[in-house]
Order: sequence, then C-alpha cells, then structure tokens
Amino acid sequence: MSKNLECDIFKFVTDEAILGFLIFDLNNESCTYQNKMARDLFDGIKEDQLKLSHLFADSSASKSNDFKPFSEDLLNLEGFFQSILMNKPSGRMFIANVGVKKIQGDQSNLRLLMIQDITIQSKLQRDVMAKQFEIKSAYEELVKQNEQLKELDKAKDKFLSLMTHELRTPVSAMFASAEILKDGLYDTEEELKDFIETIYTQGIHLTDLVNDILDFSKVKARKMEYYIEQKDLRDVIKDEIAQNSNFAKQSGISIKYDQPDTPVLCYYDTIRLKQVMSNLISNAIKYNKEKGSVHIYIEQLEDQVKLYVQDTGKGIPEDKTKKVFDEFETLGSLSSHQKGTGLGMPISKTMIEDMGGSIDLTSKEGEGTLFWICIPTVKVLEEDKYRSRDDENFDLAL
Repeated sequence: MSKNLECDIFKFVTDEAILGFLIFDLNNESCTYQNKMARDLFDGIKEDQLKLSHLFADSSASKSNDFKPFSEDLLNLEGFFQSILMNKPSGRMFIANVGVKKIQGDQSNLRLLMIQDITIQSKLQRDVMAKQFEIKSAYEELVKQNEQLKELDKAKDKFLSLMTHELRTPVSAMFASAEILKDGLYDTEEELKDFIETIYTQGIHLTDLVNDILDFSKVKARKMEYYIEQKDLRDVIKDEIAQNSNFAKQSGISIKYDQPDTPVLCYYDTIRLKQVMSNLISNAIKYNKEKGSVHIYIEQLEDQVKLYVQDTGKGIPEDKTKKVFDEFETLGSLSSHQKGTGLGMPISKTMIEDMGGSIDLTSKEGEGTLFWICIPTVKVLEEDKYRSRDDENFDLAL
C-alpha cells in the first residue's frame, strides 16, 4: 500500500471519529495534527494556529470540585481522564473526557490528545440531581406538615409509589438519550434532533412534576402568596385557551368558548387562577374522547360568577367523583393513569378556596365531566388579601 493511500485512509478514519484527535509538540506547544472533530470543537481554528496553552483552563474558574482543570501535569501522564475542564481559543470553557498518549519514536515529546465533549451530558446529570434534591426536600416538608394526620402513612406510601413510577420514565428517557448522544450512536441529523427533543420534553415533564410537589407543599403549609384584584375574567379564559390550543389541536379536540360581550368583573389572583384554569382545560383535553370537544361558558349570579369547563370524555365513575380532590389520588391504576402526580386538583381546590371561591364537578360515565368554579364578585376575605402585585417587589416564579 502506498504512503499516499495510507495517509488518505488515516485522514478518512480520523475525520469520521466521534473523538477529537490532536497531536502537540511539547517543545514548542505547536499542534502538528487535528482531525475534523477537533477542529469543530476548537472554534474552527487551523492546526498551525492552535497552541497547547489555548487548552489550559484556569483552576480558579472551576466552581465545582467535580472538574479538574486541564494542565501540563496531565501531559506527563498516560491514560483516560474524566470530567476535565478545558479551554477554547475563544476563552469559553467546556467539560471533556480526555485521553493522553505519548507517541513513541525519535520525537518523544509528541502527545496525542483524544477529546470527548461531555458538557451537555454533565449538565443534564447535574440538573437531574438538583431536581431529585428538590423533590426530596419538598417531600420532607410535606411529611412534616402532615405528621399529625391519621392517614399520613397511607398517603406517604401512595406518594412514594406514584413518584417512583412517574420519575422513572422521564429520568430513564433523558439518561438513555444522553448516553446515545455521548457515544455518538446516531446515524443522521434527524435522529440527533429526535434524541434532543426527547431530553427536552422529558425535562419539561420532570419540571412539571417538581412544580406540582412544590406548589402542594406551599398550599399545605399555608405559605402560598395571593394578590387578589378585581379584574375581567374573560382575559384569563382567553389566555388559557390560547395556551392549550396546540395541545387541543394535536389531540384532535375542539374548544368552544361562549364569551360574554361585556366585562365579567370578579376578585381573583391572576397567576393562581391561570394555574387552575390550565389544569381544568388540559385535563378536559387529556381525558376526552377521540375528536371530542371542550365547552367553556360563564353564568353570572348575584355575588359570584360560575365558570364551567365541560368535556365529552368517558366520564368519572360515581364512586370516584368525591376522590378527585383527594390528595395523591389518580383515576385508575398506577400502571395505566395519565402522566402526573395526582396533585393538580387538590392544589386547584385549595387555591380557589383561598381566594374565597369554590370548585366542584358532576360526571356521567360515557358522556363526560363538568367542572365549575365559583369566583366572588364582591370582597369576601380580609382586606389585606386584596392587593396588587404592581405594589410589591414580587417574584412571579414563587
């Protein structure tokens, strides 16, 4: 085999590799070879412009002891080193697994570096661990607030079983997709996008689970903040229909809204009522029949407004309608129920009642379910509950 053919084969193989290959001469810190992956990794800089010092990371830049900065010390070793903090010529840092190999021969100062960028995978792992810590903290707070209840042990067992079931799916999907990305086990850009989409959607689901638990912990501890104002109810309804329109379209469900011609003024906290409305509308879509519909309408009474959300789903058995607002309840078995913690309706009930209203339902199997919310049109709570967020230095994320 000719030298030219050997060189062509070598270049083809290394350029197709999922690792970045760099060869440096330690005598002058110059790069004598880089493959395509390494060139892309280091901002597209050509090998004759890339210096070894460009890769060294400042040890003070690492905010975590989990990452070791890349330095000259590693160049005197041979092996594969995990979670190494490296620098790019642009100054941007990233996390990598790095292999170091001394090239044998007359030029003993040559070093081969094999680099795998694991920044995304590392961030995913840290995010999942942070979410797990949040869930653990929220659960511990929940147990503390309910320790005097007779049914605490039963509720705890149901909660743990549900959380084990609900968390396993998104976490497993995220890790599996991240592992595939890490190992480069995909063939096309379309597959790459699919795995990234899986990580993103499962991350959203994981966040929703955590938010449910944190909200429930707040309402049970009476730490939920309310800012109740007199506003037009039609605005909240229109916003939440718009928020759920894509979900409805994807599910083949139509939404009908009988909007009043004149303002419907009543007292509520906009953010909390939006949470409740989002829960009711999304449930009406989720539990509906194929090509079903959701009907939203308003009834104005003397001192309150009744807001109705009606679906055409399979309905709820009569013996289970009273359990809809129970803590940790889901309609169906753990293996077959829709995704969620089962905390959405208890949270909604507490929020509505804290705003001076009420929530209830009626359902008939095979025909659908009708939820309604009663919202006061007059002040029924203590005066300090009626305040504006505009007057407060308030974080809307709380």
